[in-house]
Amino acid sequence: MKDEVFSLRSLRTSHEHLKWREQISLEESYMLSCNLLRSDRCLCVTDSVNGEAIAVGTYLKGMPFHAFSVHLFDGAGTYSMEYMLAIFREELGEKLPVGSTGVLAVNEDFLDRLMIPNILSHKTMLLMKLTQPERLAPAGISRLLELSEAKMAEEMAEQLGMIAFRAEEVVEMPHLALFSETGEPMAIGGFHMYTEEFVELGNIGTSVHHRKKGLGTQITSDVSRLGLQKSSLVYLVVFADNPAAIHLYEQLGYETVAKFAFVEFSL
Repeated sequence: MKDEVFSLRSLRTSHEHLKWREQISLEESYMLSCNLLRSDRCLCVTDSVNGEAIAVGTYLKGMPFHAFSVHLFDGAGTYSMEYMLAIFREELGEKLPVGSTGVLAVNEDFLDRLMIPNILSHKTMLLMKLTQPERLAPAGISRLLELSEAKMAEEMAEQLGMIAFRAEEVVEMPHLALFSETGEPMAIGGFHMYTEEFVELGNIGTSVHHRKKGLGTQITSDVSRLGLQKSSLVYLVVFADNPAAIHLYEQLGYETVAKFAFVEFSL
């Protein structure tokens, strides 16, 4: 019987990233697909046996945490992350210190086959898709943030504990805000992804001083409508332990299309 030949290699070009995006369903491995689109910030590693891919993994640079994702193909069987993580350590060096905490986002359907080292915690995230845009609230009085207001958005994100917020996103992608009559920011919303293929809402939140006024409904509707001007596919991601937000999104025409594990582990 011929011995199996294993191969792990790092992909460095946007062309190679595109190749894997074409083979992977967007909604099945949403986080990994998003990472592959950010080719300037994404490290990608493939694992194959006898020339057949069994797993693709990514590390996204520039996040406030060490962000990994992985997709398993049918031939993967039970798959250990150890060797793939070793390749990422080799690539990143001191930027990925031993003992630091990593976060792995992976479709929950893969969890039974995936061996993740030193798990610290596990939460579930829902990928929700806008399927009934007619349920969005009528247009409100939110307005686009100007570049000079990026610092304000950053401060509000910190107050609200937005774990995936990147200040660069306010500059790179449109963000909306609702302001009080005195000019105080009451709610904010924008995007994590903003492409013609699809958009992902992000950085949505309401000031603790202005909650239970319907502002979350308004800012989410306004940002969703702005997203529809860019793409017909509008998504958002929310933790499953946030039933109030999930209910709001469902009321506005979103439905859950996939579930992902958000796994913290020690590197």
